Amino acid sequence: MASIDAPFVGQKTELHITSAISGTISASTLVGEVDELGSFEASRNVVDLLSYGDEDLRKLVTARDNGSISMTLQWVPSDTEHDALAAAFQLGTLDTYAVNWVSGSNNARVDFSAYVSSYSISHPKDDKVQCAVELTISGAVTYDLTPS
Repeated sequence: MASIDAPFVGQKTELHITSAISGTISASTLVGEVDELGSFEASRNVVDLLSYGDEDLRKLVTARDNGSISMTLQWVPSDTEHDALAAAFQLGTLDTYAVNWVSGSNNARVDFSAYVSSYSISHPKDDKVQCAVELTISGAVTYDLTPS
C-alpha cells in the first residue's frame, strides 16, 4: 500500500457498473459523462426502550440504512451505459456498482448493490440535456478506503 502524506483529494471520481462486489475494477464498465455524484449517507434509527419502573430511558440501534446515491449525467442517447441504467430502471433489476476516487497515483473505492429507483431526462431549451439517476442501495456497502 502506498503512503499518502497529504490530504486525499478526489481529482477524479468514477462510477462503474461491476459484475460483483469488490470485483476487478478494470473488468467493470465505466459510466461516462457523470457530471455530479451525490454522497454516501448511511444512517441507523434509534428506538427508545422503557420498561415499567425504569428510571432511565434506554436506546436500541436498528439496522443500518445505506440510503441512496443521486447522480447527474450529460445524457448521450447512444451511450450503452446510459441505456443500461435506463433498462435497470425499467426492469427493476438489482445491479452492483463501484465508486472509484482517484487522487494522483492513489485510489479508494466503495462497492454496493442498488436499484435504479428514478431515471429522468431533462429537456432544456438551448442547453445540454441531462439525465438524473437515483441509485437506492440494497444490502451492505463495502468500503476500501485505504488508498493504493
